[in-house]
Amino acid sequence: MLHMHYYQKFAIIGFSIGLVPIILGITGLTTSNWISINHNGSSSIITYGLFQKFPNETIQHEDLTSFEICQYFEISGYVLLILGVFIGILCTELFYKRNIQFISPIIIMIGTILIFIGLLLYIKNLVEMTYDNPIENIYFGYSMILMICTNITGCILTVYFSFVAGYIHRHILSTVNIY
Repeated sequence: MLHMHYYQKFAIIGFSIGLVPIILGITGLTTSNWISINHNGSSSIITYGLFQKFPNETIQHEDLTSFEICQYFEISGYVLLILGVFIGILCTELFYKRNIQFISPIIIMIGTILIFIGLLLYIKNLVEMTYDNPIENIYFGYSMILMICTNITGCILTVYFSFVAGYIHRHILSTVNIY
């Protein structure tokens, strides 16, 4: 019969939870339906992605060069989130040291903060870009909703790997004989 140690179970659970933001994030970053805006007096809807603008629901697009900071924060936050998940799984499974266990939650937390900052800067840049033309309706697209879900599951992963690190830390201390 296969016997699994508690840290192996933690690694499997962390991998299962970690797949969710990885899949949601790659889908949110690569699709182009972040925000759709309907301006006053206009019947056409302009759709904005992270990298491009699609006026009048056409295939032709314009690159969003003023959004480079947002793109940097979103992509680097996503990469840090993935890196934190894999480091968390490896540290939980392979390394049985107290201090190494706390690296993963810190990396994931930094990644989720960068994604959140990128989302805020994206909305700020979009509002500044359309300042001259009043906005009648604004619709959050599925890509932005996927990135918000990625951010939320990143927060859940930070809490999970923090509890795992604390549990392993407590387990190591309980096996140490100080007398």
